[in-house]
Amino acid sequence: MRAAMDPMGDPGDSADGGESITRLLRAWRARVDARTVRELRGVFPRPGRRLSQAHVARMTGVSEGWYRALEAGRRQDFSESFLLRVAEALRLSEAETLTLFMAVTGRRPPGTGTTRADLPEGVTALLDQQVSYPAYLSDAAWNIVASNSLMGEWFPWVLRPGANLLRWALLHPEAREQMLDWEDSCARVYLAMLRVAANSNPDNPELRALVREILDSDADCRRIWSQEYDVVEHRDGHEFRLRLPYHGNREIRVTSHVLLPIQRTDLRFVFITPVDGWAGL
Repeated sequence: MRAAMDPMGDPGDSADGGESITRLLRAWRARVDARTVRELRGVFPRPGRRLSQAHVARMTGVSEGWYRALEAGRRQDFSESFLLRVAEALRLSEAETLTLFMAVTGRRPPGTGTTRADLPEGVTALLDQQVSYPAYLSDAAWNIVASNSLMGEWFPWVLRPGANLLRWALLHPEAREQMLDWEDSCARVYLAMLRVAANSNPDNPELRALVREILDSDADCRRIWSQEYDVVEHRDGHEFRLRLPYHGNREIRVTSHVLLPIQRTDLRFVFITPVDGWAGL
């Protein structure tokens, strides 16, 4: 980590007079009311207003010591996925997330390449006019470039800074709760897609980094990757089961549809429809 360490072991202010990431992380954590955090409901003892380091560790799926090392400014191999989960837990803005990544890794957050402003007008119009089904645009590395309002309601993670479909689906704890039959219906399919993409675009550094991060971060993904050799180009027409808070955690079956915009064939236009129609949704 770039922040300078003082003799007591905590990073002090940076050499140019700016605030250290330790001070910023503590300030960002202090402004979050733990009582409003859904992931902490039912936790005993019941959290008070103060969001603790232990709470953030629980929300990000790491040990308290690992998160404490980040907040203390210690040099560690913090993954992009972990830092994105911290940004989500602390409700960081896009600028704050950028500050976190630059301070810790010296790099910008993933998924800051193509933006909605870069998209052809026709593509964004089609996305915004799609009001019946969740829909989104992703790039070659599955970064979410844009999404419609219904997608954000079904899957709030798409609104997070640096949202990435494969990072969420394969590494985020909530994906294993919301995508039923996670290993067979989700992990095996997405890893097979990732294998195709990585071999089709060997010079794409973001794809290479995504493969490393997923395999380094999750034992189940490493096992599937080493044991399976299936390849899947896309998920068009694939049926899968979901259990989302948006639907009151009732099970639904959906199908994904994948289109390639003629103006931007490097992007995927994906929309999701219910298999059994909209009755009861």
